[in-house]
Amino acid sequence: MNDQSSQMGRAGRERPFRLSTWIAALAALAFFAAACTGDDSAAPQSEGSESAETSDSDEGSTDSVTLTQGDDEGPESLALCFASSIDSIGRGNLDAGVEGFDACLADDYVFEFQFAPGAPPVVCPGEGCPVQDFSSLGEMRALFANDFFTASGYVATQHQLLNIDVDRDGDRADVVAYIQAQHFLPDNSVDIAWNDYAYTAVLDNGEWRMETETIIGTAFLNFEGRVVGGDGGDESSAAPLASTTEVTLRNTLQDPGEPEVTYPSLFGQADDAFDEFAEVSASATEFPTALAQDGTPAGDLGGLYSIDLSESTIAFDVVAPADDPFWSNVFGLFPDGKVDRYYFTFDEPHGVGGFMSDNPNLNVRIDSDTVVVVELTAGYDLQSGVSFTVELTP
Repeated sequence: MNDQSSQMGRAGRERPFRLSTWIAALAALAFFAAACTGDDSAAPQSEGSESAETSDSDEGSTDSVTLTQGDDEGPESLALCFASSIDSIGRGNLDAGVEGFDACLADDYVFEFQFAPGAPPVVCPGEGCPVQDFSSLGEMRALFANDFFTASGYVATQHQLLNIDVDRDGDRADVVAYIQAQHFLPDNSVDIAWNDYAYTAVLDNGEWRMETETIIGTAFLNFEGRVVGGDGGDESSAAPLASTTEVTLRNTLQDPGEPEVTYPSLFGQADDAFDEFAEVSASATEFPTALAQDGTPAGDLGGLYSIDLSESTIAFDVVAPADDPFWSNVFGLFPDGKVDRYYFTFDEPHGVGGFMSDNPNLNVRIDSDTVVVVELTAGYDLQSGVSFTVELTP
């Protein structure tokens, strides 16, 4: 784990099964998948045509041009086609996004996304693509973005391409750029993603079409906002969790391509058989040996984590030793599609609205006003001695 890395995010609401599997596993991955320029009507952008500086190479020469929504002559015009499509989806108009993408993609279009430099790529279409049910490549690309936007609760998006460079050779062209993508949330905060972006374009019957698209995520941050106007007062400073609140812990597992199952069901026990109970305390660790169980078919199991809750944090420490006869078998890097979930059910409403964490492979989901779920996702390296903290925000 990189102790110097920091993840900031909004806690996700409960989603349909397909989304909870892939959004949790890919987390901010789909943020970067929606990578293009800004839409002329995307909030909070003023009306008018989107513009970006670019270079159009003609047999080795480069010229500075300004892109507008009316441009359709060169391969760089695909950037605006994609901007309009992706930000239509961001505003909730999926049909417009599908129509826009259908107009931009070549018949053999391939999309590749990497969460970070060196990370395993996700390729669509293909077996590893989270979207499998689609009627056109444009619909596939639109659903890839829409699933995440819907799950995250975005009310609008705005995608901007910077430092666009075009290398054209006859009826083919390579385009590279940087992306800054804003994703607006109902509480006036914004998730901002930075990405490296590249696509190849081919001239087909007089029209440029995108043949390949590659996005590599480089950074993702959430910025808190405050609505301008009103009385200007601060929001309540109440802690997300109240001390003395009773809490129940339940663990579930989900392997790639498999349904979510509870920890005790792996041993033929009822789903609530291994539930653990505690009271949120500032002076004691609530679950010092979480997941410890005696008398299982695998023998007596020691604890995997020490889980300590406070009014504003949940701290995880892997306490199982490296040579533990049971837990050493599950140590290692989580692949795509694997999710380890920890359900915290409180006996009174919590005040959790968001989170920050030093673990980049983690998500927090809010299922109700009494249930908070910590999800460990693809890329998490479970090893003895690993520790991380979830900071809860109102």
